[in-house]
Amino acid sequence: MTLVYRGVKYERDSLPLEMNTGDIGGKYRGQDWNHHYPRHMLQLEPKLHRQYRGVAYSTRPHFAEQVIPNTCPLPVVKPPVVVQEETLSSIHLNNIRRRLERRLQIAQENGDETLVNLLKKESQDLALNC
Repeated sequence: MTLVYRGVKYERDSLPLEMNTGDIGGKYRGQDWNHHYPRHMLQLEPKLHRQYRGVAYSTRPHFAEQVIPNTCPLPVVKPPVVVQEETLSSIHLNNIRRRLERRLQIAQENGDETLVNLLKKESQDLALNC
């Protein structure tokens, strides 16, 4: 068979292998297509009981009838909690104090006197502002 591609002519040799048509592999654009195997290869029969590491499986498992509930669960939406501004500011100040105490404790354990003095001054400033 003479073929031409971009002006270059060449001869296509037929395949030296003889091919056997196997099972139907599926459909493509409405047409069935088959698997093609070289004639010297044996077509293996599919195994009925497959196992992987001792566990049986199937490509088309048969599940037991599952009971589908008739009701549709609705997500529970909690109403938004309204927090007063005073409560938020007190929580914020408590968090700042707790963090400051923790930093002061670590500075004392490390023996850093300059940091201890700075943190004590920050603690006094915080007490004066509130």
